[in-house]
Amino acid sequence: VGVSGGPDSLALTILLNQWLMKKKGKLVTLIVDHRIRAESFSESVQTKNNLINNNINSRILFVAKEKVKDGKLDQARVNRFEKLLNYCKKNKIFHLFLGHHFDDNLETFILRKIAGSNFEGLNSIQFITILGNIQVVRPLLLYSKKDILSFNKKLNLLFINDPSNQNKKYSRVAIRKFLNSNYSIQKEIKKEFRLIRDNYHSYKKMIYQLLNLLIIKAGFKKLIINAKDFFSLDSELRVKIIVKGIQYVNNSSFQIRLKKIEDLISIISKFQNITLKSNKTSINRIDDKIIITK
Repeated sequence: VGVSGGPDSLALTILLNQWLMKKKGKLVTLIVDHRIRAESFSESVQTKNNLINNNINSRILFVAKEKVKDGKLDQARVNRFEKLLNYCKKNKIFHLFLGHHFDDNLETFILRKIAGSNFEGLNSIQFITILGNIQVVRPLLLYSKKDILSFNKKLNLLFINDPSNQNKKYSRVAIRKFLNSNYSIQKEIKKEFRLIRDNYHSYKKMIYQLLNLLIIKAGFKKLIINAKDFFSLDSELRVKIIVKGIQYVNNSSFQIRLKKIEDLISIISKFQNITLKSNKTSINRIDDKIIITK
């Protein structure tokens, strides 16, 4: 479990520890000294001591100085996540738990909405994500910050307050403060977010059903789909179909840049009998067929 020292990760650590004691499992708590602020090392040591007081051992992982650039929060998150994943890979740990909660997910939803994310992106943070051979699990996504603070208070847990969480120069903090001061807007945004979450699996199912309807022939490392029916779809669905087709022939779930796929679709919509190559994949438009080959 990754532990920042804040109330969220600390609550998760206590819950995991109680659960694993019953299951006779083993818990490794990882604290990352991000070096973004001068106090980061002392906060890491304080967090370690807080865990020791709860009979939980931990390790402090240090981010290299050259990886700390402009003191940006986004960079700190990337560095922290990288350190956690690398530790898990090196030590053959297959489950990494993180303390993201519902409010975090709502903020992510708004940030992605502002950035123009598609339906899939707006589904935001997932309960379980597979990265290589590591399963990243976020069990607190159904719980609010208020729930977690109540839990901490009930157990008298000591946690660290990160001052950057109050700095409105950061987009996430500005969104948080805006939501907390506009209850009616917050209510509407929660409604929209839950609507997308509740219908996401239906959306994914629809994509695969559409792909099945478009397929003329599917074989080993090769897929042929109906070009006429494909171009009758809206732009977002066309992108999803091509991405799923490329992933199918390569037997891989790797992600492809949206702009790259949009450019590819634009070219095959204008020209007959054309061959394009992208991500070790050949895309052929021959008359009424689109042929995707590894």
